[in-house]
Amino acid sequence: MDTLRRRIPSKREEEEVDENVILDEQQQEALIEGLRKDNEVVNRRYAAALKAILSLSCILQISAFNRNPLLVNYTNTEKDPSIPLPAVFTLLSLFIHLNLALFFYSDAIRIGLQLSESLTPLSYQLLYSLSAVAPTLSLFLRKPWQTTAWWSITLVVIFVVQAVMDAIQQSIQGIADLDNMKYVAPGA
Repeated sequence: MDTLRRRIPSKREEEEVDENVILDEQQQEALIEGLRKDNEVVNRRYAAALKAILSLSCILQISAFNRNPLLVNYTNTEKDPSIPLPAVFTLLSLFIHLNLALFFYSDAIRIGLQLSESLTPLSYQLLYSLSAVAPTLSLFLRKPWQTTAWWSITLVVIFVVQAVMDAIQQSIQGIADLDNMKYVAPGA
């Protein structure tokens, strides 16, 4: 029987990942805990980026309180490029920025002011409505595009904050859903 050739199974260059791997309780917990830690790191980075965007936008609004910095090189002298009451709209924009800051600092403000309940920010729909007043007025008064763009910055900031906060909430919910999907696999 030595004349028979021994069968050697072929080896694949890439090992296939088995999609139906059954993890035991410890492996599941370790996997979810690793995902949770990675998610927390990413969420902290997102929150830091949002705080920076919000701070820079607020500083820009304060530094250009009564004038539009996009109109520095505006040369058309036949009409006023600014909208009426720019200081009022700047204050409204600052109020919106402070309201957006409540998404990050509501607990710190509650503790600092010794309030029994945390402050809840206004809804995104109301914030969009409030911030759309100035660019809409600029469009109706046929002001230069620079004026409309300047007053639309707050709309963009609201959109960015909403998109990132929704992404953070979805990632937290995804980890919670994974935690709820744990199964018992004795002997795995």
